[in-house]
Amino acid sequence: MMKIFSLLFFLFSGFAHADVVKPALVEISIFNDKKVEISIDLSIEAVMTGIGTQYKNTTDAPNSDQYDELRALEAEALRERFKGFENDFLKQFRFLVNGEKQPLILSNVFIDIIGYKQRPRKSTLTYTTQLKQWPKVLFWQYPEVYGDSALRWRIYEKDKYTWSDWSWLRDGKPSGNIVIDHPEPMSGMDRFNQFVSIGFDHVIPLGWDHILFIVGMALSSLLWKRLLLLVTTFTLAHTFTLGLATYGLVDVPARIVEPLIAFSIAYVAIENLIKQSSSRRQNIIVFIFGLIHGLGFASMLKTFEMPAQHFFVTLLGFNVGVEIAQIAIVLFVVSIVLGAKALKLNYRQLLVTPISIVIALIGVWWGVERIIA
Repeated sequence: MMKIFSLLFFLFSGFAHADVVKPALVEISIFNDKKVEISIDLSIEAVMTGIGTQYKNTTDAPNSDQYDELRALEAEALRERFKGFENDFLKQFRFLVNGEKQPLILSNVFIDIIGYKQRPRKSTLTYTTQLKQWPKVLFWQYPEVYGDSALRWRIYEKDKYTWSDWSWLRDGKPSGNIVIDHPEPMSGMDRFNQFVSIGFDHVIPLGWDHILFIVGMALSSLLWKRLLLLVTTFTLAHTFTLGLATYGLVDVPARIVEPLIAFSIAYVAIENLIKQSSSRRQNIIVFIFGLIHGLGFASMLKTFEMPAQHFFVTLLGFNVGVEIAQIAIVLFVVSIVLGAKALKLNYRQLLVTPISIVIALIGVWWGVERIIA
């Protein structure tokens, strides 16, 4: 009877310490800054003792005693033991990007508590690498000695599920070439430069509303400081409402904004036909009109994708482009007026008055047309 009991105890003890050998789960994440993170969910004890999925459970492997020894270690002790093995482990698998092998740096090791010994302990290794170029093709191969693995990858986007389907890789089979059909994300500087160009183009040559307003404003004075203050005031005003509208804090329908923009053009031109107004009054008027023009800019800017992390850069670039275009218009207008003045011509009668009349008529016409449209 004692012999039977001893045999049953021996069999039960062997079963109790046996773990099922599970395949490794490999997740590759690609970030916008070209950093790649590889997370490997595996059994560190099985890896360190060379026990792969070719064994049904750990007791079938010749190194089962070593496995049991490691399985009984506390997490911190096992982590220390893995440090001496990690270089050998790293050499055995292959990770290529665009055909080149990438150096991988171990950034984190998670090892669970000892827990229930009748199932494998969960561990996760996290490796990272910084790429020089945007990845177009990935290649992954988990060591054959460890058997089966499953692989999936993603281009990381916050709050979005972008994972590929799982690929089952048996007996160390390589993934083959994984084609990354995703355009390279723009850096902050690239986006800034792009929106400088967009802001400039939105004024010259596309923004006739804006061009006529700036021309009318430039005809109001030949004093550089006064003109610079007007342009700056206008820019600050439209930047303010542009930011509010783009964030969704202000929403004024286009049927209201567009006629107001047209009438602001007419008003600025009419101001040039009457006695010269004070600098303070003119700045206040230009600021108010700038607020209106900013709402018009916002309706256009909303057609572009503006990620939250690049919102400020995008807005700054757009406004820099607009400001450059505005200064270019002012310089062009003032140079013509100064040229006429240098030739001792009556520049007001020859240029300021007729051009202001034409701008005023166009502004009124556009305003009425946009109201009845």
